[in-house]
Amino acid sequence: MGDFVERKINEIVKHPEMVSSLTPRDIEDIIQMASNLFRTENSLLEIEGNNILFVGDTHGDFNSTRKLVKLFLTGKYNYIVFLGDYVDRGAYQIENINYVLCLKLLYPENVILLRGNHETPLANLYYGFYYEVLQKLDKKFYDLYSELFAKMPYAVLVNNHVLALHGGIAESLKTIQQIKGIKKDLIDVRDPMVLQILWNDPSDDVLGFQPSMRGPGIRVFGKDVFEEFAMENDIELMIRAHEVFPEGYRYFFGGKLLSIFSARNYVIPVNAKIAELTSEGKIKLIDV
Repeated sequence: MGDFVERKINEIVKHPEMVSSLTPRDIEDIIQMASNLFRTENSLLEIEGNNILFVGDTHGDFNSTRKLVKLFLTGKYNYIVFLGDYVDRGAYQIENINYVLCLKLLYPENVILLRGNHETPLANLYYGFYYEVLQKLDKKFYDLYSELFAKMPYAVLVNNHVLALHGGIAESLKTIQQIKGIKKDLIDVRDPMVLQILWNDPSDDVLGFQPSMRGPGIRVFGKDVFEEFAMENDIELMIRAHEVFPEGYRYFFGGKLLSIFSARNYVIPVNAKIAELTSEGKIKLIDV
């Protein structure tokens, strides 16, 4: 990254409103640099430490993203982990994704951007991002974003015992290391395991894996199969996003799985939350 580009990105991160002044050439450069960065990352990232922020779906809610990033920029936190779903539905989808890409470029080791189910063409065509990009930019840019999304990692393992991802465990997922083997550049997500990692939901009301109302190949998973996976992989907590709850979060399976949602401005009123892994290794919920 050249000095001029780095200064510009630094200014945008410090002054988020400047993201709307990015030219098409700027956006193309940012997407290309971020794509190159994602290409160097495994599909499963592994980090150590505490003082970590976890962010759920933001869905184009740029105001919520600005607020929670401001907390990260205080310097108190070692990492900020976004669990996916930066686009679709919200009013500022392009601004939202461009801003978190700038943040990633400025802090490549400390900012983790995971892929969500809305970082796929299947969701973008139905929930708005495709048409937003066509209206404000053009089809070339949608293709660039799609290629970028396909290079994002799918999960992060924290301190060997906390697993963070977008949706949930998959029927064919037996070990965490299988995630590391997921190939990059899957623009259309057809692999059943990858599809379910992005789309599956937990439920205290089912056993095993049951069909989901979300669509073909997607599952709802119960406490029994989750605990089996957690025990086999020495997982003490899973943090995921993907579902909206009015309270902004919900615990499942006796507190072993935490689901968070971080967009305040959504189709229903949400008391949006992010999660902090504190210096003591405890989970603290923070209002957005």
